[in-house]
Amino acid sequence: MERELNNILKDMSDSTAKSYRGSYLRLRKLLELKDKRKPIKKISLADVLTKIETIENPSTRHSVFVISKKIFDYEKNKELFDAVDKKIREDKRSLQVSKNGVLDKTLPTYKELKTAIKNETNPKKYIVSFLMFKLTCRNMDIALADLHAKPKENYDENRNHLIIDGEKVIFIRNKYKTVKKYDVKKNVINVKKFTEMVKTFLGDSEKKALFSQRNGGEITGSAIASYLKKFIVLGLNEGQIVKIVLKHADESGSYNMLRNISNNRGTSISVLLSEYDVSNILEPSTEITNEQTQDVKQEVEVEVE
Repeated sequence: MERELNNILKDMSDSTAKSYRGSYLRLRKLLELKDKRKPIKKISLADVLTKIETIENPSTRHSVFVISKKIFDYEKNKELFDAVDKKIREDKRSLQVSKNGVLDKTLPTYKELKTAIKNETNPKKYIVSFLMFKLTCRNMDIALADLHAKPKENYDENRNHLIIDGEKVIFIRNKYKTVKKYDVKKNVINVKKFTEMVKTFLGDSEKKALFSQRNGGEITGSAIASYLKKFIVLGLNEGQIVKIVLKHADESGSYNMLRNISNNRGTSISVLLSEYDVSNILEPSTEITNEQTQDVKQEVEVEVE
């Protein structure tokens, strides 16, 4: 078991390895493999995939399916793998359409969210909600933030930083999900209330972590979302805020806003549209009709004006 697992986790980051380890152990439990000496590879791939297909949630099914592809040769089993992969994608899409249909009707509007943040008086809640709203930050971006009363020469590269610089706040993100692809991000926040809230949270301190465990340690992994949950306005979560902002970009017809969301979050536009667009409930059509042609003409005319 350990040799097989080590081969899977080789060269992975700690956070990725932790996730894959959990999926590997979930697959062993699914296969009722209690003998630690027996690797999964000793079982036929067909039997492994049959068990994987019994997992109801498609996202969980996919996380375990990925483990099977790490253990068995894809090229030699392409047909079997592709059939399961196709079904997972179809089920994920079906679940997404169902959720999007509900969220489109139940989520607060962009204006309601903006107003709630504007009226928030709790410094920590305001800071968290503002960053998620304005920069579509992930939980981790905010959870790993240290606040600083003034600029200094060097900052911990394993942490993110909110630095008061005169009337502005500089937000440096060294640690976020896609940093290897998009590099360190730096935003200048020139909003008077935000600067005031950062100052209020700091008090007399020169430096203070936005979130930490009771013993002062850094919060990690699965605990991050639960720590942040009570510090987001309207009882929302990170994903819901991104969906509200993306819906506003769609309704305002702003390509520039979409590009800013992508850049600030560190997520490709294609991923934003597939994962967070609540209007995304129909498959793209391959058929061109007169109505679609008229829509395109109207959009061009609006842009020209």
